[in-house]
Amino acid sequence: MGVRAAALLLALALLGCAKQGTVAPEPARLKVIATPAEASVYIDGHYFGRATVLSQEPKALAPGVHLMTVTADDHFPHDMELDLPAGTTTLSIQLRPIPP
Repeated sequence: MGVRAAALLLALALLGCAKQGTVAPEPARLKVIATPAEASVYIDGHYFGRATVLSQEPKALAPGVHLMTVTADDHFPHDMELDLPAGTTTLSIQLRPIPP
């Protein structure tokens, strides 16, 4: 099943569960621009995606506080706590290389 088809099914399921007269909250969308571009992004301890993909296609998650870790070979990892609002948030991160 394609990503768009899965998103449509999820949206329809949420509409069916929503009370009449209520509006589902807008999701947070996270766009990550990282150096190096092949860095991996983890949210709340779970793999979220590659920075190369997330820089082009922000990924949805629940608004609120999340722990993000960005890692790449031969670079120090970067951890940060995010308080994401609804809508799109763009983060630019430059990982520090590990000295030889």
